[in-house]
This record gives sequence, C-alpha cells and structure tokens, in this order.
Amino acid sequence: MFDRKLLLSVSTVLLLTCYDLSRSYVNQTKTKTATTSSNNDFSETQSDDISSIPPPKMKMQLGPIIKFRYCQSCGYQNLFKQFSELVRQHYPNMAVVGENYPQQPLKSFLARVISIIKMALLICLLFSQNPFTLLNIPTPRVYSWALQNKMYACLMIFFLSNSLESYLISTGAFEITIDDVPLWSKIETGRIPSSNEFIQMLQTFNPNKDGNDFTRLNS
Repeated sequence: MFDRKLLLSVSTVLLLTCYDLSRSYVNQTKTKTATTSSNNDFSETQSDDISSIPPPKMKMQLGPIIKFRYCQSCGYQNLFKQFSELVRQHYPNMAVVGENYPQQPLKSFLARVISIIKMALLICLLFSQNPFTLLNIPTPRVYSWALQNKMYACLMIFFLSNSLESYLISTGAFEITIDDVPLWSKIETGRIPSSNEFIQMLQTFNPNKDGNDFTRLNS
C-alpha cells in the first residue's frame, strides 16, 4: 500500500508539470492566433480596397509590415498586444506580425538536458530507486536525504530546475522592425520603449495623403 506522502508528492508534481506544459502551449497558441488574425485583418483590408478599385487601376502598393520578435517566457505578450493596438489606431493599413524571438542553440540544448535530468530524478525518487548503486558509486548524502524526504525533495527539484530552464530559454528580447529595418532593440538598449517613444518612432515613416503607403524619411 502506498504511503500518503508519496501519493501527495506524485499528484503535486504531476499537477505542476501539467500546468507548466499547458501554460507554454497556451502562450504559443495565443501568439500564433494573434499573428494569424493580424495577417487576416490586413489581407481582408487589402482585398476590400482592391475590390473597390476599377479594373484598370487595380495596381496598388502594399503597406509596410511591422514585426515584433519578443521573449514569450518573459511575459512580453501583453506588451505586444498593447503596441499592436497602437499601430492599428494610428496606422490601420500597416500589417502587424508577432513571433517568439529565437533562443540560442546552446542554451536551448542545456535547458532540454536539465529537463531530462529533472524527470529522471523525479521518477527515481518517487519509486525509491537509487541509480548510484547501479553505477557502483557511493550515494551522496543529498540523495539519501531526498529518498527519506520525497515530497520536499521533489518540490525542490521541480522549482529549481524550472528556474534554471526559464533562465536559459529567456532571451529578454523585444525587437521591432519595419520591413526588416530595425526600429527598436531591447537587447541593445536594455529597455522597452514607452508608448510615446514608440509613436514617435513610427512617425519617422512618413505616410502619404491617402495613408496607404509609408516611406522612410531621408536623413
């Protein structure tokens, strides 16, 4: 018969793991949905404008595309939504695209290794297995203590490993470009622009009278 503490630790770790996985999945889904909706809105706007133009005058220059590449694990998705709303309010014909900033391959690999080690340690502790005896290695005191205090050890391993994984996969990026032209970089400046600064930066792209074309001001 299983011990109550063991069952409680198993259920707690499983619930936390499911919550962590569901949160990452929801963040990715929201980003994809926001990107798709932005592109669909822009496509519908362009199609409506083109359909209203007579056939001889159907040629039209598309507006610029502003792209936000940000760190999802840093919680910058709400900032992306705020800046996207500002763009739609001031420049409704500008397409908005948002995506996760790519992680460094080495840090991403280390995060996966830590995740695998975390799961292996949790399984060994929950089933009272000692991998050091199989390797003919003296059992460390820390692992002996963990076997005697499974619930606390599992929670400590879970939260510490998640903190390390978050540190490795967090890029801290919030990069803004317009037609692949850099507009702002948090990696270089170390901060996120305010709403007024963002609007002033957008004003460096001069709209024509109709508001359908944007061109960079010559310095």
